[in-house]
Amino acid sequence: MIESANGNVDVDSLMARLRERVESLRQNPGADVSLGALSLRSSVFINSLEAYTNIADQKLQIRTRWPSNIGATFPFSVPRIRDLSLKLLAFLFKDQRHVNSALVAAWREQTSLNRHLIEQIQLLRCEIEALKATNDQREH
Repeated sequence: MIESANGNVDVDSLMARLRERVESLRQNPGADVSLGALSLRSSVFINSLEAYTNIADQKLQIRTRWPSNIGATFPFSVPRIRDLSLKLLAFLFKDQRHVNSALVAAWREQTSLNRHLIEQIQLLRCEIEALKATNDQREH
């Protein structure tokens, strides 16, 4: 067991408060999460999805040069063999590029839709909080 440097800490009451908090979160998850925290979390999530989409889009482009670690080796050091190999790879993976392009476009649309839905949820939460505040003022 870990010994505390502060002897004034009541471990039993701290554990009781912790158990109450965990139980309240289990009963009503997300109730105490502020609108700012949800906004930040969703913004980070959407930005990371957009970053992954940009990476996929960059990898989707047709290769016009070999990576530097491969370009100096024997068969690829000859310009004609290197160009022929690049053209052959571009031809072989043409269909796959089209599929990947369609997937990247669909992912961009999905990300845009998610961003729009999150904005709508945030607006609705703001309206709910405003209505609750108005209702509380009327009751008092």
